[in-house]
Formats: sequence, structure tokens, C-alpha cells
Amino acid sequence: MEDLKKKAAEEAGKQIKDGMIVGIGTGSTVKHLIEYLAQTKPRIVAIPTSKDTEEKLKQAGIKIGNINELIPDIAIDGADEVDPQKNLTKGGGGALTREKVIDYLAKKFIVIVDEDKIVQQLGEKHPLPVEVLPFAYERVRKELEEKFERVVKRDFVTDNGNYILDCHGKIKEPEKLELMLNNIPGEVENGLFTRNVSEVIVGTKEGIKRL
Repeated sequence: MEDLKKKAAEEAGKQIKDGMIVGIGTGSTVKHLIEYLAQTKPRIVAIPTSKDTEEKLKQAGIKIGNINELIPDIAIDGADEVDPQKNLTKGGGGALTREKVIDYLAKKFIVIVDEDKIVQQLGEKHPLPVEVLPFAYERVRKELEEKFERVVKRDFVTDNGNYILDCHGKIKEPEKLELMLNNIPGEVENGLFTRNVSEVIVGTKEGIKRL
């Protein structure tokens, strides 16, 4: 699958031009994008979605920008799952909150995945990550357990100092659920991305496909 991820990342990378402000996601597929940028060396300002991505961009010699000062012309990010309506689950790497801020603000949001990430219904293969305040995570977990088959606290602390609860079960109405989860006190953000996806570039054994 790594070769398919690389193909998708490089195809998306071709849309990055000199002078752009670019949101750069987090994860194994985005790693190939950063390697592509290190080779092609476009004159861009990158806004990273995690500390790990920021460090990789610095090592690649890419200038770093601030989301409070700049709006991305384009954001490129991976996903854990993609359904036929281009709804996503993200956050396997725990960076979902910063990813959503940057990806939703971008003028164009491109998703890069391998064919294994394409599903008919979100929740088929991966749990939905929900970032929660440590102060209230048990309270949030109790509410989430009413909505999902199983909720598991991940042994992980986000870049924001919060916990991740992984919620297992198929998701019927992603857009409604995204808003509903964000109304739970103590929930910081969830890994449902239902807006602003411009294009999904899929690396397959038959070549590049687009949604």
C-alpha cells in the first residue's frame, strides 16, 4: 500500500505552485507528500497540522506559517476512511482538531488515500476518534457510549494536551453526527469531516482515481 500512497501524494503535490500557502496534514500518506516537496522544493509557506509534520517540513527546508495569520490556498491531508459522498473519518494519528481547523479553512481541500481507505459506510474499518478534555473525559465517554457500540480511551495525548476516545460502530448520518458530537460539553473535536472536500485522489493498483 505504501506505493499507492506515494502515487496519490505525488499526484496531489503537482497542484502545489510557487507562492502558495499550503496546509499539510499528518500521517503515513502525507509523509510521502513531504518527501515530494523536499525533492521539488517549491517556494511555499506550509501550515502544519501537527508538531510531527512541522518537524518534517523544517527538515525538508519548507517555510512554516501560522494559521492565525494566513489562509491556506490549498490543504492536502490523508484520511482513515472515505465514503461515496466524500465524507471522511480522520484522526488515526491523533491530529484531528488541528487538521479540521486547517482543512476547513482552506480554499481547496484535497484528500490523498490508497484504495483500502474507500468504504461504503464510515466506521466499517476504523473507529471514529473524538478529542476530549482530560478534565471531563469520563463524562464524555458515558455520553458517547450511548451513541456507539464501544468506546475505548487511547493511550495517547494530543498536541493540545487532550485525550482521544475511539468510538466503534458504523455511522449512518455523518453530517448530523459531527454536529451532535460537538455539542457534548468537554468534547473538543471529532474526526468526522463532512465539509469542504474538493477532491479525493486515490492510489489504486490500476492507477490514480479521483472522487
